[in-house]
Amino acid sequence: MTQTGMDEQVADKIRGRVLNRDTFARAVFTGNQKGTELAWLKVQVRPVEIKGAYHLQFSFFDEKKDISKNFAPGEATQKLNEVLSMPFRNIFVEGTDGSLQVNISKKGKAVVNESNAPSAPIEIDLLHNREKSRILTLENAGPFLEAAGILTRDGRIRADMQRKYVQINEFLRLVEETNAFEGFESKPLHVVDFGCGSAHLTFALYYYLRHVLNFDAYVTGVDLKADLMARHRERAKSLGWDHLTFSTGEIAGYQTDTAPDMVVALHACDTATDDAIAMGIRWESRVIICAPCCQHDLQVQMANLPPPAPMTPVLGHGILFERMGDILTDTLRAAILRVMGYRTDITQFVPVEHTAKNLMIRAVRTSMPGNNPRWMEEYQNLKGFWQVVPYLEKLLNKSGAEFR
Repeated sequence: MTQTGMDEQVADKIRGRVLNRDTFARAVFTGNQKGTELAWLKVQVRPVEIKGAYHLQFSFFDEKKDISKNFAPGEATQKLNEVLSMPFRNIFVEGTDGSLQVNISKKGKAVVNESNAPSAPIEIDLLHNREKSRILTLENAGPFLEAAGILTRDGRIRADMQRKYVQINEFLRLVEETNAFEGFESKPLHVVDFGCGSAHLTFALYYYLRHVLNFDAYVTGVDLKADLMARHRERAKSLGWDHLTFSTGEIAGYQTDTAPDMVVALHACDTATDDAIAMGIRWESRVIICAPCCQHDLQVQMANLPPPAPMTPVLGHGILFERMGDILTDTLRAAILRVMGYRTDITQFVPVEHTAKNLMIRAVRTSMPGNNPRWMEEYQNLKGFWQVVPYLEKLLNKSGAEFR
């Protein structure tokens, strides 16, 4: 028996990828379906090797703890069926042969997106106990975690901050995976975090860069809320973190004497994400990391144009129209970044709020703009098919970046 809203055919797709020991890398189950309850906030599955034998490790997370158990192939099938019977809303499976994303709608229908080509090379890590080895631990970041309100004075993760602690480490893992910080051991690293909000991730990134990697890092958080920025400045001062600063203002109006090496924008609304990406491209920043939020600009264009004939059955459904707009917006952003010389991938980033907007765009500058004509051809073909002009393209041309 499989979970509410998922027919057996979809469940078989998940089983087929998870149980393929030649290609499977990881699976993540998150969020509860409408009108249901879950004992776990998240279940993660990955392959491990124990005494030379292949196993699947199932890790179960709630607000207070995480429990990991390892199963040999036969037992793993039974355990996977148990997880599939739980009413999770989002399922993501990744492997060397591509990925599978399943989202259960509010009406209980399964929406399946399947890719047979990974966006970036995937390595299968069979090291045992990797899940519990976090980047920021109680041992290497205890004082910071306590100051951030995540750790109690007696050294325990606060129950109501467990998800934030997991989110911070997941974010830092995704940053670490870019492998983009070579050379900064001997020179300053400048970072700007646009739309930093509560700044938990800003403080964590600063701590990671300066106190874990030992870089001479300078981090600036930017947000519209002046009172919030003032509180963050006081906290940074109390910690003695002189190279962590906060500025009030809009992304498009931000000015700096030193071009940032890294631009971060997590959940900046609509075209604010494009403002952040455009700033990073103009600065020729080494790394650009964005987790887009609401995306309306392209959807307005799509609504005012006749749809491409093959897509009419899809766009006739409001929810699919919205999701197609989201997918197209992020795909075009990634395509533009590639044209501008960035190695780019789109991966899953599950935020603490368990929102459906859970994608992250990671871009690392590796060449000069226009170095590979293939990327411009792909971009123009996609743009031409939909007859749209992305806001990011308009920004770059307006700023003199001459994106053509």
